Amino acid sequence: MNVPATREDLMIVNMGPHHPSMHGVLRLIVTLDGEDVIDCEPILGYLHRGMEKIAENRTIIQYLPYVTRWDYLATMFTEAITVNAPEQLGNIQVPKRASYIRVIMLELSRIASHLLWLGPFMADIGAQTPFFYIFRERELVYDLFEAATGMRMMHNYFRIGGVAADLPYGWIDKCLDFCDYFLTGVSEYQKLITRNPIFLERVEGVGIIGVEEAINWGLSGPMLRASGIQWDLRKVDRYECYDEFDWEVQWQKEGDSLSRYLVRIGEMVESIKIIQQALEGIPGGPYENLEIRCFDRVRNPELNDFDYRFISKKPSPTFELSKQELYVRVEAPKGELGVFLIGDQNVFPWRWKIRPPGFINLQILPQLKLIGEMIIDTPEVQDINSFSRLEYLKEVYGMIWVLVPIFTPVLGITIGVLAIVWLEREISAGLQQRIGPEYAGPLGILQALADGTKLLFKENLLPSRGDTRLFSIGPSIAVISILLSYLIIPFGSNLVLSDLNIGVFLWIAISSIAPIGLLMSGYGSNNKYSFLGGLRAAAQSISYEIPLTLCVLSISLRAILEAQSKYGFWGWNLWRQPIGFIVFIISSLAECERLPFDLPEAEEELVAGYQTEYSGIKFGLFYVASYLNLLVSSLFVTVLYLGGWDLSIPYIFVPEFFEINKAGEVFGTTIGIFITLAKTYLFLFIPITTRWTLPRLRMDQLLNLGWKFLLPISLDIHDMFPMVTGFMNYGQQTVRAARYIGQSFMITLSHANRLPVTIQYPYEKLITSERFRGRIHFEFDKCIACEVCVRVCPIDLPVVDWKLETDIRKKQLLNYSIDFGICIFCGNCVEYCPTNCLSMTEEYELSTYDRHELNYNQISLGRLPMSLIDDYTIRTILNSPQITSE
Repeated sequence: MNVPATREDLMIVNMGPHHPSMHGVLRLIVTLDGEDVIDCEPILGYLHRGMEKIAENRTIIQYLPYVTRWDYLATMFTEAITVNAPEQLGNIQVPKRASYIRVIMLELSRIASHLLWLGPFMADIGAQTPFFYIFRERELVYDLFEAATGMRMMHNYFRIGGVAADLPYGWIDKCLDFCDYFLTGVSEYQKLITRNPIFLERVEGVGIIGVEEAINWGLSGPMLRASGIQWDLRKVDRYECYDEFDWEVQWQKEGDSLSRYLVRIGEMVESIKIIQQALEGIPGGPYENLEIRCFDRVRNPELNDFDYRFISKKPSPTFELSKQELYVRVEAPKGELGVFLIGDQNVFPWRWKIRPPGFINLQILPQLKLIGEMIIDTPEVQDINSFSRLEYLKEVYGMIWVLVPIFTPVLGITIGVLAIVWLEREISAGLQQRIGPEYAGPLGILQALADGTKLLFKENLLPSRGDTRLFSIGPSIAVISILLSYLIIPFGSNLVLSDLNIGVFLWIAISSIAPIGLLMSGYGSNNKYSFLGGLRAAAQSISYEIPLTLCVLSISLRAILEAQSKYGFWGWNLWRQPIGFIVFIISSLAECERLPFDLPEAEEELVAGYQTEYSGIKFGLFYVASYLNLLVSSLFVTVLYLGGWDLSIPYIFVPEFFEINKAGEVFGTTIGIFITLAKTYLFLFIPITTRWTLPRLRMDQLLNLGWKFLLPISLDIHDMFPMVTGFMNYGQQTVRAARYIGQSFMITLSHANRLPVTIQYPYEKLITSERFRGRIHFEFDKCIACEVCVRVCPIDLPVVDWKLETDIRKKQLLNYSIDFGICIFCGNCVEYCPTNCLSMTEEYELSTYDRHELNYNQISLGRLPMSLIDDYTIRTILNSPQITSE
């Protein structure tokens, strides 16, 4: 590790393998010099499950259900390489129709894999909404997989010489509809992500890999093509029937993270082109090669020998691998997926070596040009004096009236925070096409209260070697400093808790105390993640306090409101100082640590920033503080720029009794409060939508925006000419950034009118396809005890008890049972059963508290359970008005 000799304040941070920043079981040991990465050491191998040795002790048919566990994002490719190896070893020809079907399935799997790369990739840089959008398209791909294979992820569909089953009726039309729909989805991704200036700043020029480095380190897939090398095994090896389609290899020259993103986006479009061509030109004929039923060797197998063969609907499970070796590869979504196979004239492979693309690609991580980049890319006791006796009833009332002014604002603020939490959950659910809180009270309004109550009863954990006092005081300082800000807000013309002539500056001064609490929390936690998060939070708060202060026109809030009310709607400071309004919004969002400025508390590599070691009510205080800060910032925006309680809005009919100046004191104050809060909650739509639209700024970008962009503008904000001149210095870059950010908002807002794509289980049941592989149904009378199901099962799961009737040389079945606690529902037993005594039902709810209840005997297997018979959804699927038990 190369470490500068003059630096001694380095920090070593562990990332993974059990860590939110790791989407797989990868561990990184990162050495930091402040925010800069000095060294990065990847440690691999946490997910090795002996897949190669399992392959060497299974037949190909038995091993196929295992291979989808190699890479559960690209399952079709693992199946393809598993059957391609013995096909080439045995020189087996695949029918043309089967080859077309394979290509379609492979490209659909490529799209699904790239989508699940795109969602977490955007979530890592703070854009949460695309993560939900990609699942929308991915679920459509899995619907197609389920309809064709019977399973959504673990398909077990490819077979030596073809595929397990032909495409069902209507599948091709559904797939063509998906292709047309997905192209519109890609265009949405382009508008929402590709041109977003924050996204470009985060990924452009980061993690550059040159051409020679990519070749020397053996990179493949998008990692290689993004470095300027047009290498795609679909073009090079011409396997399957890819050479019959018109498509282009996607590549870029820059070799950075943006290039790798563009390559994957382009590959999804090209995959759609390949699928459309394959669907339109798919030939007829068989979907499997029936000649592989024949065998070179001729023996007289015993009745119950392993080589027992039966004239059945499928090839025998005893396919032999000839005595030779070869290496086979396919172009998987992550790169070259290969298998080195050695046969030994046996049904088991002598050697099975896997070349995983992800393992090879990660070797270059220490050499990436991330070196020098940012790391991103005792309980509180309150003594309350009480009294035991009161002599007079008047004193009781007096004490109550003293407490009313105290508890009323607290109650109002609490209700306000709960309303914001509910509002954000509902708005975010609409933008992301999912179901928000529904069942905790009407429209889910009690869900936030339930979550807060749960935090009250959570255990408060203290760090073993941390500073307990600082750890406990930090959250209180963060909350109290924000609560004091509500004292100076004029909710109405006659309602100001503390009318001070330095109201705005008092707010700025009080809010400056909050970073001290964050630093206490980070330092007192005795945790690197927490301490680094506290430092970031303090730096961010200081950076945006100055632009926030310079945006204010006056120090008296009442004077600001009176100046706006003189000229009505057009006298609002929103129109008089539009640039100041924008600067104030950006600065207030940064002060609230809301996306895209939530780096100190939400960055993946920090786990939860300064909140990492907190739990229970202390964590709840931080949670409440963030929404209190958001509410007070929105109130200040309403007062400073939106006229406060003034309602002189053109084209809106306002009856005379709503005029505050003409109304009574109590009624006028009530109307003023209502108008102020209405404007505040309408304005809250902007920060909430911003949180679920824009990605997160990196720390250096965050500071540059505050010091180099907002500060110069805010210094001249009261002088229009210097302000406009300074703003135009950024020229077309600022205008283009604003336009692309506006496009991102239009994309997310357009989803608010669409129906949710999620369902509420178990109130709504999943509608499975006809080929869905659920609980196995067994017909005792048809079984001939051939034990083929045992031979093809990957884990020898079926238990078959029989006796031999020597007079007629026939087996008599005594008992048949399956343990569903182990079953992986691969369907091999059903597929290879010669007498069709096994079938698979649509029942997927098999969970139970008793492990032994999952062991089904022939009686339990031979009937459909009552829960399945009475289910309306299952009846609809089976197109039968009644289902009778056997």
